[in-house]
Amino acid sequence: MSPTVSREQRAAIGEAVVRLERQFYGRGPSSVRVSVTEETPVSIVALSVDSLTAADRTLNDRGAQDAVRRHHEALNAATREDFVRAIEEIVGEAVTAYLAQIHPLTGYGIRVFLFDEGDQTEIAPED
Repeated sequence: MSPTVSREQRAAIGEAVVRLERQFYGRGPSSVRVSVTEETPVSIVALSVDSLTAADRTLNDRGAQDAVRRHHEALNAATREDFVRAIEEIVGEAVTAYLAQIHPLTGYGIRVFLFDEGDQTEIAPED
C-alpha cells in the first residue's frame, strides 16, 4: 500500500532531516522543504537549504568541489539507515529506495525516499 503523507508528517520529516544532519554533520541546514508526489511510486523529497559546513566552504574556496561531493557521498552512505528508519517511522511504510546528494557550490542537499508497492500480480505456473 502506498502511503498518504499528511501535513503533520511532512513537518516531522523536515524536523527529522534537520535533527539528523545536525547529529551527523555538526550543523543542520537553515531550512528543509518537503514535497510529496501522490502517484505510484510515491516519492518524498526533502530539500535541505544551506547544508555546507565550514570545512565544505573551505574546500570549495580552494577548488576542491569533488572532495566535498565525495565526503557527502560517504556520509550519505554511512547514515542511510538512520535517515530511512526515521522516515519509515514517521510515514509508517517501508522505504523501497533512497537517494541523497549535495550540490557542493550551492549547499542544496536533496534526499529522495521512494515507496513502491511493486507489481502485486501473481504469475500463474505454466502447465
